[in-house]
Amino acid sequence: MALAHFQRTFTDASGNVKPGLSVTVRRESDNGLAALFADAGSVTPKSNPFNTDANGYGSFYVVDGRYRIQATDIDWRNEDLISQPSPNFSAMPQVGGDPIVESGSNANGEYTKFADGTLITRVVSTIDFSTAFPVLDKTTAATFSSGNFSINCTRTTSGAFDGELWAPNLLGRFAQDGNTVRLGLDSANTMPGFSADILITCIGRWS
Repeated sequence: MALAHFQRTFTDASGNVKPGLSVTVRRESDNGLAALFADAGSVTPKSNPFNTDANGYGSFYVVDGRYRIQATDIDWRNEDLISQPSPNFSAMPQVGGDPIVESGSNANGEYTKFADGTLITRVVSTIDFSTAFPVLDKTTAATFSSGNFSINCTRTTSGAFDGELWAPNLLGRFAQDGNTVRLGLDSANTMPGFSADILITCIGRWS
């Protein structure tokens, strides 16, 4: 039996990623707890409620239907989850009518591969400002092919320090292996004890 797949990065109203968030999935028909699975083959049951991972990511498989997905300060109603047919690679690759070849997540974050060759990866990581010219190396969730890449960084943590002061000086580049991002702050100033969580979004071509 084919199962529908739900996956999402949970954020609050301000866009802050919510790790360790308790998520409950209920059937709209009778408000009962839905039977969730960790895999498309319904082999491994998944707890309901479940908690999002360190990157705020949550995922589950469930039989087709309409569900209410609830979490603290977050409530989606009338979420229609429908199983998708296998991609048709004999023509334009699509999944459920969308030009997405593959999407998923791992310990290095989330990724989406599109039929036109575009690859987008996302991960939240921490950069430490205690030392001058700090450097952060981060492996992407999927491997990019050779060529030009775009790196965008958005501060996700709140605090007294204004992110606009460091963002223009944040330098990023890809290592030669195609799946490592190096971020460096071009500043000799130090802020002992201060760090910031940043959302690193990379766009390029998948190999």
